[in-house]
Parts: sequence; C-alpha cells; structure tokens
Amino acid sequence: MVALVLRIVFRSLVTLFLLTACVFFALHLTGDPARIMLGDGADATALAAFRAQWGLDKPLWEQFLVYLQKFITLDMGRSYLTGLPVKEVFLNAFWPTLDLMIPTAIVTLLFGIPAGVLAALHRNTNLDKGLMFISVFGYAVPNFFMGVLLLLIFSIWLGWLPSYGNTTGWHYIMPIITMATSEAAIFSRYARSAMIEAMRLPCVKAAQMRGLPRRRIIWLHALPNAMLSILTIMGFFLGTLVAGAVITENVFSWPGVGKLLVQSVANRDIPVVQLIVLATGASLILANLAMDLLALIVNPRLRKSNN
Repeated sequence: MVALVLRIVFRSLVTLFLLTACVFFALHLTGDPARIMLGDGADATALAAFRAQWGLDKPLWEQFLVYLQKFITLDMGRSYLTGLPVKEVFLNAFWPTLDLMIPTAIVTLLFGIPAGVLAALHRNTNLDKGLMFISVFGYAVPNFFMGVLLLLIFSIWLGWLPSYGNTTGWHYIMPIITMATSEAAIFSRYARSAMIEAMRLPCVKAAQMRGLPRRRIIWLHALPNAMLSILTIMGFFLGTLVAGAVITENVFSWPGVGKLLVQSVANRDIPVVQLIVLATGASLILANLAMDLLALIVNPRLRKSNN
C-alpha cells in the first residue's frame, strides 16, 4: 500500500516537472520578451537593460534552472507590465475566481449527479430521454454562446440581472448558470452510465433476489458502486471548470484569473502567463492525485490488484 502511494505521488511530481519545463520553454520560444515588451522601435541599449533587469541575458537553460529554484521557493518573479510580484498579481485575481468556482461546483454536483442517477433508474422512459436531451443540449452549447445568450435575455431585454462585475449576489447568477450547464451535462451522462453498470453488478442482483426494498438496494448497493466510477472524472472536472472560467470571466467582465490570463497574453506579460498556466496544471495534477488516493481508500480491490 505504501509503495503504491509513493508510486502515485512520484508520478505526479514527474508530471509537474514536465509541465513546468514545457510551459517555460514554450513561452520563451515564442519570441524575445524584451523586443515584445519594448517594441521594434527600441534601441539596443534599452533592450540590453531590459534583458539584464529580468535575467534574460543568460542562456535559456540557466534561466530555467533559476526559474526552477524560484518555483520551489514559490518566488515567481515580477510582472513585466506592472513590476509587482507575480504571486501578488495572481492572488488578487484568484479569490474572485474561487468565489465563482465553489458555487458553480456545488450547483454542478447537485444537479448533474442526481439527474444522471434518475435517468438510469428510469431507463428508456420519457424521463430518461428528456434528461439526456437536456444534457446533450447543455454540453453542446459553448460557454461563450450561453453567456452571451443569458446577457441578451436577462440583462438587455428584461433588465433583471447585472451584466458585469461581482459586487452583489445577483452578479453570480448568470456566470454560474453558464459554467454549470455544460459541467452538469457531463456529470449527468457519466452518472447515468455508471448507475446502469452498477445495477448489473452481482451484489445488486443478489440483493434483488433476497427481496430487499428497491430504495435500500439503490442507496446501499448500487449508488456507492456508481460513485466509485464518478470519482474518476472528478479530477478532470476541475480542469474543465478552470477552462470554462477563462471564457465566462471575459464574457461577464469577472475580475478573476481567466480575465487576467487573457490580458496578460495580450500584453505579453510572460511571468504572469507562466504562473497562471502552471497553477492551472498543478491544480489538475493535485486533483487527480487526490482522486487516485481517495479511490484507493474507498475501493479495496484497487489495492489488491496493485500488490
């Protein structure tokens, strides 16, 4: 068990290192940061001073080693654009994003999983077909289109909800609906498949043969086994949530990480872009690590199969 946990953790650390290397070299190979920030009209003296100020006059491999050292100590440098510490710039945008992601995750799970389970328990009925139609529609509609559609209806036509910002609770309604619609659609379809498979398990069949009440069979036998399968997509859920936040925050002018990323890319602020991409990737790696460890705890068969 300990060896298995260490192997999972080591694999996550290797993935994090490879992600760090890919992000660093990919962003630095897109062009000379000094030329990008100062423009083509800058003279050689100004370019040399900028490179010396930000350590860009060193070989790329040496810059990478310095970056790794700073990454380990959580010193991510300073923004090219503002001169502020990158960590401070990121955290200022992170809290509004977290304020949006937490209620979105709650709404997603509260609607997505029960809808999938309900559809599975009424398989091939009109209820099942209706719920799956809604799921397919919710998944197929892009976030930016859903956001613009909600803005058009509830802000412009009806004037019920504010169109931008995050100062009141009313500002949260449309961004949460925009992000949760596609995420709940994914969970509902996956929960439906997982529940259908769980209802075919031998333990469920045995409980049915013993004459146990259907409600008891569902809650004590089928649903726990279905939840084990649903755990496998929890890690990916965070990634799609972050990706959706990038689009949604720009649609609704939400002052979060997604909006900061677009602004930083437009301004070629490489240190800020690096941190946002790394933080997003690291959160995915940590989420998947947590799901792998949780799966080992709740499913003894995984521990036995890896011994």
